[in-house]
Amino acid sequence: MARKRPVTEDAQRRTNREFRRRGIAPKLLVEQVTNTAEWALSSQDLAGSWRDILGSCATLDDTWQRTEARVEYLRVMLAAHFTTVATFVPTDVDTHIRHHIWQEIDSVADLEQAVAALDEAASWDPRPVSARTVTTAMVGEISGHAGEWLAVRAGALGRALMLGAHEVERTLVAAIEVELEREAQAIAEARKSGTTQQLLALCTISAHNCGDLSRVVEAWPKEVPRREQYTARFVKLGHTDPARFDGQHHLAGHVNKEVTASENHRFLALRAPRGLRQGRELLFPIGPYFDAWGEQVGKSTLLDEKDRGEILSALVNGLDQQVDRWGYQRAISGLHRASPGGVDRLVSHLPARLRHHIQKGPVRDALRLEPERFHARMDNTLKSARDSYRR
Repeated sequence: MARKRPVTEDAQRRTNREFRRRGIAPKLLVEQVTNTAEWALSSQDLAGSWRDILGSCATLDDTWQRTEARVEYLRVMLAAHFTTVATFVPTDVDTHIRHHIWQEIDSVADLEQAVAALDEAASWDPRPVSARTVTTAMVGEISGHAGEWLAVRAGALGRALMLGAHEVERTLVAAIEVELEREAQAIAEARKSGTTQQLLALCTISAHNCGDLSRVVEAWPKEVPRREQYTARFVKLGHTDPARFDGQHHLAGHVNKEVTASENHRFLALRAPRGLRQGRELLFPIGPYFDAWGEQVGKSTLLDEKDRGEILSALVNGLDQQVDRWGYQRAISGLHRASPGGVDRLVSHLPARLRHHIQKGPVRDALRLEPERFHARMDNTLKSARDSYRR
């Protein structure tokens, strides 16, 4: 019997590249969505295009890698991304929907069909699957989901430039500009009459969305026509160009760097507690205002004491690794207030190395700090950030 050859690092890298190029099979993609947000697929209150797409994508199992199935496969990936991007375990299709699938398109007609699929996804209301949204009186809903579509549109725009698809180019640029203008107007509105929490949330969203757009444009191949023109137009809006959009995105970039960047990371510590995947009510909002979320965890009927203990363990572990300044402390504070017996009753569910954190340091500081005092602290922090802003 022949001995099986060991897989070399070069061979493994080639396999990984091929996998990335092909994407993820629809069946596996739906399994991943189910793993992290089954509630989003089963709720009768959430019927809609994205849910219908995921529910019927089994028909693509044998054809999804064929050219003629490309647009339908893109719709599946966009639906999966839409459903999970604001959950604790999003599906890993970012690179494919932002880069690979557009590079595979070689005709203007195919590009137009793919952009139509993107427009469909961008029309879906993110609120059923995300707690990271802000409602403004004049502009309406602002969300991190919009940044995902900015990034995907940037991938499509790069391909439109390569194919000389001028009408598609104009359509994509207009859609990008409209969203950036909406967010700038929302920030201006919040600066005049919004709360600290609202303005910080909008600055966080702006920084995220502009960052997603910037990274895709920067990753365009060097041979893309007029690459420099669009790099100047869409790269680093929150850092280097205070002239555009009345400086609103530039201010947002400054505030995010000074106040909220460390409070809205990838939350890897919270991927482990499976209880957090049980319902829409447990999705994370925009940090660092996590008191209400902690209270929701403490009282949710979807969770039992073991679940709450695992969530507390993840939060304390995040504090131990110093992943943020305030958010996890506020989540623990809310959990303590709402959970029967408080965090002291849950301590037995923590690993031994973390239990001492419950009795001292940042956790006890958080338990002593009432939400009202925390809000006042954030008011002062935002004021300092705005005072230090130089346009």
